[in-house]
Amino acid sequence: MQPRDILPVLYDLSVTIGSEIKLHALLQRTLQRLLYHTSYSAGFVCLDIPVCEQSQGMIGLKIEAAVGDFDLVSMTDKVVEMPREVICGGPSQSAERALSAPLLGVNTPYRSFLRLPLEGNSLLVLLAIERPDTQLELPLILKPILAQLSRAILLCKNNDALIAASEAKQKQIQHSLHQLESEFRSLVELSPIGVGFSSDGLILDANTVWLEMFGYANIGELQGRDLLEAIAPSSRADVGERMQRRMQGGQVASTYETRGLRKDGSEFPLLVSARRIETDAGARTLAFFIDLTEQKKNEQMLHDANEMLRLVLETAPMRIFWKDRQLRYLGCNAIFAHDAGKRTPEELIGRDDFSMGWREQAELYREDDNKVMDSGKSRLNFDEPQTAPDGRTIWLRTSKVPLRNDSHEVIGVLGMYEDITDRKEAESQIHQLAFYDTLTGLPNRRLMHDRLRQALASSTRNKRYGALCMLDLDDFKVINDSRGHATGDELLQEVARRLQTGVRDGDTVARLGGDEFVVILESLSDKTAEAATLAENIAEKLRAMLHEPFELTGFTTRISSSIGIVTFLDHEVEVDDLLKYTDTAMYQAKAAGRDAIRFYDPALQAELEHRQKLGEELMHAVDNKELRLYLQCQVDSTGRVIGAEALVRWQHPEKGLVPPLQFIPLAEENGLIVPIGKWVLDTACAYLKTWQAHHATRELVLSINVSARQFRQPDFVSSVQRALQSNGVKAAHLKLELTESTVLVNVQDTIAKMSELKLLGVSFSMDDFGTGYSSLQYLKQLPLDQLKIDQSFVRDIVNDPNDAAIVQTIIAMTEVLGLEVIAEGVETEEQREFLDLRGCHHFQGYLFGRPQPREEFEAALKGQTS
Repeated sequence: MQPRDILPVLYDLSVTIGSEIKLHALLQRTLQRLLYHTSYSAGFVCLDIPVCEQSQGMIGLKIEAAVGDFDLVSMTDKVVEMPREVICGGPSQSAERALSAPLLGVNTPYRSFLRLPLEGNSLLVLLAIERPDTQLELPLILKPILAQLSRAILLCKNNDALIAASEAKQKQIQHSLHQLESEFRSLVELSPIGVGFSSDGLILDANTVWLEMFGYANIGELQGRDLLEAIAPSSRADVGERMQRRMQGGQVASTYETRGLRKDGSEFPLLVSARRIETDAGARTLAFFIDLTEQKKNEQMLHDANEMLRLVLETAPMRIFWKDRQLRYLGCNAIFAHDAGKRTPEELIGRDDFSMGWREQAELYREDDNKVMDSGKSRLNFDEPQTAPDGRTIWLRTSKVPLRNDSHEVIGVLGMYEDITDRKEAESQIHQLAFYDTLTGLPNRRLMHDRLRQALASSTRNKRYGALCMLDLDDFKVINDSRGHATGDELLQEVARRLQTGVRDGDTVARLGGDEFVVILESLSDKTAEAATLAENIAEKLRAMLHEPFELTGFTTRISSSIGIVTFLDHEVEVDDLLKYTDTAMYQAKAAGRDAIRFYDPALQAELEHRQKLGEELMHAVDNKELRLYLQCQVDSTGRVIGAEALVRWQHPEKGLVPPLQFIPLAEENGLIVPIGKWVLDTACAYLKTWQAHHATRELVLSINVSARQFRQPDFVSSVQRALQSNGVKAAHLKLELTESTVLVNVQDTIAKMSELKLLGVSFSMDDFGTGYSSLQYLKQLPLDQLKIDQSFVRDIVNDPNDAAIVQTIIAMTEVLGLEVIAEGVETEEQREFLDLRGCHHFQGYLFGRPQPREEFEAALKGQTS
């Protein structure tokens, strides 16, 4: 070794030492590399050398490793005698010295040795026949390597010890496995599932459950046979391929489904879980077998149930969806997905409302969903808007319920809705027809009434006067007759436009009909005179605007107007009274020469006092037996009398026959309508009892009007039942007529009472239908049998397109709701024919007969049937 070689040598030795993990290999390789680099012939290593107490003689020790000499190698792991001068050092203590005598048992005549001490009483010795020619101090140069070797020896010792312990443990485990084998076989026999052993596809053993599963009596029938014989022919190729890959050590799914084959040839679904294990006797396959027959039956039942649920979801006319707690869609039916603009329900899964086409309403929907989930209570049948994929706003009737798991915990929300856009549009159309004038677009009489009530309520709150103006066009009939209805309609439209531009924001302009208009002025002043002045100024402004020429199609004209005004404060007067006052004032303006403005004359108060006196006299009418029941016939399309309406009349001892319009409102106001209604009910049932005895009248249905106050009496149902029972009358011959205002107050109580009476056989008709605002939502819930078209629509049905449109809409609606329809106030053949052609086949009116006393009604009926 030359000085230039020192660093490469040290590096080589360091790499050699660091690459070994077993002691013997470490020592062998290190010795080999040392001999290679130092030119020594042989070498050996001794570990755990006893303490040298003298330097002469021989010492017995174990050679751990030796290289370069066959005799030395043969001494490895043996205790041999070595000179102490080699092991312990001599008097000179030189690391490199000459041997004083040959080594025992070694034929090679070694003359020189290099003693390299290691840590922990260990020693490395290099031998040579002749001392190598080198001036290098090898012990000093190799000192770092020897220190590394010492540490590596310690680490390899520990590693060898761990390996030895592991091998011992493995042997112990192997022994334990043999002991447990018999116990394992006993457990296998007790297993509730089939267990089988095979070797390279041949059956070795199986437990009783396996044998019973495949229909065999004992294992002797199967041992040595091909395992594929227990597999259905259709599945053998797949199972055989799996077995082949497993035997070859390839990757294969350990658990899979297939079909088994019993001894009798029947097949059954089978679950197999197989593992290949190495044993002393060779490779074995342990497999578990489970008969899936019952499970498959249950799966099929579940599949059928799920399929039925899917069919229900997909065929239901409702949109159905469900979300998780984070309000992400978990699923929906196809019609809901279509509403969302998606092709399949799967496209919605995981999305929320903020990523949908209806993101504008997403916050509203989230609030609704959270309320349902947080409260755990359902929210049913509420209306809400939604933006459709095409940008349209549609209306939904929605219900939402909390979605719960088996532990009754709320895990989401289930919703369903139906598209009620068409219904909403129909309601809007009906509302438009019922409350707005189709010619001018102004509020009509009904909506004007509502606005006037609101104005009265506002006046009550702010203590400021308002005013009602009624305006009539002077000589409009002349223009309408001379220039035609088209020109008249155009003039009315232009008048409406001017009136709207001439009033303040918040004031109302309405058309009563024909050429009559109403203007409601609100919040004028808290002083009477000032309010009247403001009202007159506005009326004068309107009158002046109408004086301006009207440029109509091919025609220019001027008109004038007569205006009546009445001021109001609080609820001093009723709506109808205000209208009467303004009507009176308007006619005073016309009487004054037209083109004028007049305020209501308080002298008309005398009429009010007369009305009050009449009300006082009405209080004694029932007790004095002054009431009479008149009957007006109801007929079908053939003119056959099918029934009658009972109309109450007041035979005043001084004034004679008082019309109902004069005393019925009074009775409603003072509460006398309840005893009057009871009298009408009892009298009508008495008539029916008499009619039952005669052929001409026994099938007639008698209708009576029931007031709102009478219907809301707690004992109303029982009073009807008593009247029927006490007279022995068939309930099917009695029909109760209710107004819209009656049924739409406390709807649930109304439905309950009507349903109870329906059970008795009593039928119901909604009187004056269309004169109020009926919600279709409630109308469809009411157990009605008939709708009665109000005579206000029938009166001008032939000439007024507005009334014609309303009547046709009502008839169409009754067809949808499955109700009968009857029209009252039919006075001409043209009206009857118009109604009959459009599906209304029951009529009542002067065309068929006026209201008559019972005797005259029955006589007329008998005359028709004789």
